[in-house]
Amino acid sequence: MPSHKELFNGRWDYERDAENLQLNSQQCEQAFPGLFKEVERSMKHRNASHITASELDQLPKWNGYIRAMIFNQQLYVIATEGAIYSRGLATLHALHRAILSSPEALPNIEFALNTDDHVPSMTIWSYARREEDVDLWLMPDFGHWSWPETKVGTLREVQMKAESNEETWSWPFKVPTLFWRGATMGLEVRERLLRVTAGKPWADVKAIYWREKGSMENDLKPMPDHCQYKYLAHTEGNSYSGRLKYLQSCKSVVISHKMDWIQHYHPLLTSSGTQQNFVEVQRDYSDLEEKITWLRDNDEAAEIIASNSMLLFREQYLTPAAEVCYWRKLIRGWSTVSFEPEFYSILDGQKIWRGLPVESYLLERRLEWDPY
Repeated sequence: MPSHKELFNGRWDYERDAENLQLNSQQCEQAFPGLFKEVERSMKHRNASHITASELDQLPKWNGYIRAMIFNQQLYVIATEGAIYSRGLATLHALHRAILSSPEALPNIEFALNTDDHVPSMTIWSYARREEDVDLWLMPDFGHWSWPETKVGTLREVQMKAESNEETWSWPFKVPTLFWRGATMGLEVRERLLRVTAGKPWADVKAIYWREKGSMENDLKPMPDHCQYKYLAHTEGNSYSGRLKYLQSCKSVVISHKMDWIQHYHPLLTSSGTQQNFVEVQRDYSDLEEKITWLRDNDEAAEIIASNSMLLFREQYLTPAAEVCYWRKLIRGWSTVSFEPEFYSILDGQKIWRGLPVESYLLERRLEWDPY
């Protein structure tokens, strides 16, 4: 049987390629044009002034911090500080998978990342950034691997269940209503959505309360079930929100306020034209009802927007194949403007390994321990 690599012919095919983790760098460029703009931006930003080891040494070790290196195709964890749920573990798993499945050797690098929602602009890998945060390098967020605390599961799991769900809930049968569920967390952009949609016949928008049994039983809806609705609202959270990629698992129109935060694949978002894949409204939602009315009155156009989103994101740029391609581009891009890591440190004249193999770290979840 021919391998995935042999089957790829330079043109993306969802059924064939979605879970192909072994595309080489040239094939990744062919399969996902435009996916790597954030890496290329960061490379250009540091081209004249390369990253140094001392620069990483000076990074603040805030909660969610991980320092690591890739050396001879092996991922090592050097230092950590705290943990934000399972995010760090998920990110290390995802990065490790991208390394193990690479058909080409990857360069040695040393880097640091932080798994918090909001990371100030500095030379570190982060899930999201604002326009002015030019020093941050963007990586795929933890939810691509899994978000177990909310029982969302893996992104691929959501996508597969969404596809199955839409066998019943095809476009003509979807509810023509704007749907949103989420914790408001005291955030104005979410609380305003509740106020603007209150009592509107075109909206099914409710806050959920994680600690209240009634809210969990009556208002919480699994992510794949969002696909039952034609219009899905997206709101940012403490910074970015991990919700967007799940909403893009549906053949539905994603409606988002103007976003302050950029994720690794956001350059692909298009709010107008023939390739439009979401609908953008003002942050105060002053034009939300107007946009909903237009979508309801122009159902064929709305379906095209929904199809564009589904085909571009669920069936191409948010697949496992795309994720590992991005990780490997990030590794290679970082290496071109960074230093060659040292595998050993010297202590009392002895060579000491600087990092712990990620396999052991993921099992013990710590860097030092006594036998048994």
